[in-house]
Amino acid sequence: MNRFDPIRYRQVHLDFHTSEHIRDVGKDFSEEQFITSLRQARADTVNVFAMCHHGWSYFDTKVGKAHPHLATNLLSRMVSACKKNDIDAPIYITVGFNELAAREHPEWIVVSESGDLYGPPDASPDTPRPQGWSGWHMLCLNTPYLDYILAYTREVMERFQPVGIFYDIVGEYPCLCSFCKEQMSREGLDPSNEADRKQLAKRVYLNYLQRTSELIWSIEPSAKVYHNCCTERIGMNEMYPYYSHYDIESLPSGGWGYDYFTSFARYVRNLGMDYLGMTGKFHKSWGEFGGFKHPAALRFECSQIIAFGAKCCIGDQLHPNGIMDEETYRLIGEAYRDVEMKEQWCSNTEPVAEIAILSTVAVNRDGSFRDSDMGAYMMLEEAHYLFDIVDEKMDFSRYKLLIVPDYARISTELQAKLEMFSATGGKVIFSNESGLNDDRTSFVVDVGAVPEGKSPWDIDYTQVTNGLADDLIASPFLNYETGWRVRTNGAEVLAKAYRPYFNRTYATFNSHLHAPAAEEADYPSVIRHGKTIYISQPIFRMYRHHGMRLHRELFLRCVEQLLPERLVETSLPSCGKLNLVRSASRNDFVLHLLYANPIKRGDTQLIEDLPVIADVKVKVHRELNIQEALLVPGEQPLACEKDSEGTVTFVIPRLEAHQMVLLR
Repeated sequence: MNRFDPIRYRQVHLDFHTSEHIRDVGKDFSEEQFITSLRQARADTVNVFAMCHHGWSYFDTKVGKAHPHLATNLLSRMVSACKKNDIDAPIYITVGFNELAAREHPEWIVVSESGDLYGPPDASPDTPRPQGWSGWHMLCLNTPYLDYILAYTREVMERFQPVGIFYDIVGEYPCLCSFCKEQMSREGLDPSNEADRKQLAKRVYLNYLQRTSELIWSIEPSAKVYHNCCTERIGMNEMYPYYSHYDIESLPSGGWGYDYFTSFARYVRNLGMDYLGMTGKFHKSWGEFGGFKHPAALRFECSQIIAFGAKCCIGDQLHPNGIMDEETYRLIGEAYRDVEMKEQWCSNTEPVAEIAILSTVAVNRDGSFRDSDMGAYMMLEEAHYLFDIVDEKMDFSRYKLLIVPDYARISTELQAKLEMFSATGGKVIFSNESGLNDDRTSFVVDVGAVPEGKSPWDIDYTQVTNGLADDLIASPFLNYETGWRVRTNGAEVLAKAYRPYFNRTYATFNSHLHAPAAEEADYPSVIRHGKTIYISQPIFRMYRHHGMRLHRELFLRCVEQLLPERLVETSLPSCGKLNLVRSASRNDFVLHLLYANPIKRGDTQLIEDLPVIADVKVKVHRELNIQEALLVPGEQPLACEKDSEGTVTFVIPRLEAHQMVLLR
């Protein structure tokens, strides 16, 4: 049984990074105005702050240093007010960024490979300081700084007995400070070797996770703990035991985009822990005073969060005077009013999926491969399939089809899992280098072909055969990256590859970009062998980078070859999102449909319109054995048509942003 109480649905994350150059900090704080604002927002949880990135504390700490101009015991008053009003108040502690510690102990700052301190360079006092990430120094947790964080954590836990701790800016940061170099020397590691630096960074991070979490749980076993990590987090199985829950920070307008949360949620929901989706009230991102997100965007983002099984968190930043901005909490309240009405249909559910993407990031332990994962995610999301993202430790048998994108390195253990999956009826799509052994001389699973190395061409072309043709373009169409050469050995060719006349060089070039298709290449583009399909090109990375619909349609034809029937079909446009969950206590399902069309202005992706879509058609496969469909909230029945095999079809008359359908 999970010893942690469930996370509540409507959280506010209240940043408070306040310079020592600001006076009268918190002087206008009022418990009444604080609680009234949270009530207006319909918030049931607020993350409050002990120590900020500037390194200052907002209570009468004995371990840290209170802000030099703190006008009141701010944290104590906030925690007390929350406890009196049934509002959970996890406490925020900065870790990675700490300017006070960096000034007092420069030997604790992370040192990069070049020998530079991690942070803004030395400059004259009136030089403009970089904004955002590069404006702070990073502290190394292989120094006595970790002891300071532990002592500070103990003080906070014993003083306030909080429901949880939110640690910020942590992760694996290769470092060459004197402490790290000394340890590498003791252990025979080479400071000039990148792999050795990464190895030590990982162990330093694991040590931090273990010591902080175990300290907290030794004081209060039920306290929630989250480490807000700034490095790639998929597949970090050795680190998850030190989390009580997961928090997917993804402010869409702040650089994350509108696909980040749903892609991560499709992975995190399989970890067996509660999880949050964190967005922000800001027009762009953290630290923006006076920036307001359009209410339509905030409403859609919260709808998306609960539709994918998470609880909501909206970020704000408190003014140094301690007054909550009433307009902010009015806007949050508009979004959370909608969440509050829908919570009962989102609680205690489990996702339904028939396809899984095996994360290349997780398999390779390398975040640089995320583009391939995201390309596969985008194609399935836009086609409204029910799918998860998994790592190599998860159970493949839950799925009918497994997608292994572009560059996945197949270990012996993973090879055995793939062979077992195939032997028990599972179907697999590989692409480019995925499925190859370490030296790229053979496939680890029989795809009916033998690899012969990377194509010598800088681009190539695909022409489908009758097996995939349907309504696809019949002419050879462009691949922005070349394929892997394979020689068929029993496989059926579904699409041919064509070579260009020549590569674009100073000696040979044609037109503005590349040469046209010349003749059929000595390798195919797409082949099928039984329950396995192999695509020669890195089709998923290409789609992520270039978004050519033909590549998506080609891939979807491959999916249809292996999975001719799907659990749910819908007429939603490609910008729509679909998710199906099953009640954990009974056989009811809830189908979530979302629609918004983000646009980009400047460098910011945003939503300001929620167009209504009429008459969205849905078909639910007979496998789910559905008898009726009702719009919720309200439980308004929909007219259902059932065919002779038991497949049910109905029409949703109106979809604005988010609609739930109860299926039973």
